[in-house]
Amino acid sequence: MCLVDLKNKGVDGARLQIVLDFARIYMNKNSVPGDKSALVPVGMRLGAPSMTTRGLVEKDFVEIAHLLDRGVEMTKRIKEELKGKKLAEFKEYVMSG
Repeated sequence: MCLVDLKNKGVDGARLQIVLDFARIYMNKNSVPGDKSALVPVGMRLGAPSMTTRGLVEKDFVEIAHLLDRGVEMTKRIKEELKGKKLAEFKEYVMSG
């Protein structure tokens, strides 16, 4: 299990989860120390055991890290485009493609 604090990335776990779900990459938003909201936490939780049981090896985890980074960058761009819109509006925007 891996818990990542996203504060220094400028995104929150709730919005990142929406973007990654759309890309069929599944993770969970998760609270980290200092969070102001349990509904919009700034953490991301990943389960490595679920990936290894599907046969992934070290080089696959490197690729997953790159995909997660791209997801963070996409989330940041969308968040900047929407300039402070609520989480529901963010989700609607992402799901509309």
